[in-house]
Amino acid sequence: MKRFSLPRSGRNLGLLMAGTGMFLVSTDSLMVRVAQPSSGWTISFMVGVWSTPIIAFIARKKYGNQLVNEIRKHGRLLVVTGLLSALSTTAFMMAVTLTAAANVVAIIAAAPILAAVIARLAINEHASARTWRSIGLTTVGIVVIVGGAMTKGGVGGDLLALVAITGFAVNLTIWRRHPNLPRILVVLAAAVSIALITAIPAQPFSMDVEALWATLIMGAFFGPLARFLLASATQHAPAAEVSLFTPVETVCATAWVWIFFDEPPTTTTVLGALVVIAAVTYGITGPAAEMAPEPNPHP
Repeated sequence: MKRFSLPRSGRNLGLLMAGTGMFLVSTDSLMVRVAQPSSGWTISFMVGVWSTPIIAFIARKKYGNQLVNEIRKHGRLLVVTGLLSALSTTAFMMAVTLTAAANVVAIIAAAPILAAVIARLAINEHASARTWRSIGLTTVGIVVIVGGAMTKGGVGGDLLALVAITGFAVNLTIWRRHPNLPRILVVLAAAVSIALITAIPAQPFSMDVEALWATLIMGAFFGPLARFLLASATQHAPAAEVSLFTPVETVCATAWVWIFFDEPPTTTTVLGALVVIAAVTYGITGPAAEMAPEPNPHP
């Protein structure tokens, strides 16, 4: 009997990282709900504040006296990916506070399509036919989940959700194109950028204890770890396949609300979730022959 073991390299490791990272990201909607009525600016700012010293400490332990040199070496790219992460994170936080959650998760679930298109245009990475079929099936599942819950209005929040997934999809392509970019510095750049960009409009002293705890959980643990895993996943798997796990956030977020707020999902939601899970499983279990070749690393 073959023993089960976790993958240590290759595409399977990338998919494991992507799935775990997106599972952690799925807690964001729950934490934002706990942190309300704080604004998206304030929540994002505190996430950046909690993240920065922790990630800086880890980076210092990893690189020692060479930390500054590493930052200088990759400086321009770190600034770009950091700003994109800040844009994506802040836009998501604000979207959740400005529009119906169903609208947000439906838009976020379109990330695989954007990631596949951007990766094709920017680095000539082709998504396999199996991946595209999986994307189509997950879209059907998301429509089933949120079709009856979509609300009119809240256009600003919907646009912010679109900005969030666009930033995420572009970042996936950057991380995929530059596999040698230090991932811990990617996370550090994101944390610093989030804190700086949201510092002026944020009102941290208006937050209650529960809100502070929620942002601490996001900023000190779930957020940095999720970003590190997602960035690292692109070193092993195509951007489109990494983003294929994005709809899982919708399914998990529904489960969190059920567990912590005693709001059981409807039958339609359960059916849609099963479609999403089946579609993602189909997409990530294809034979190697169906997988697109990896792009050449940027010199």
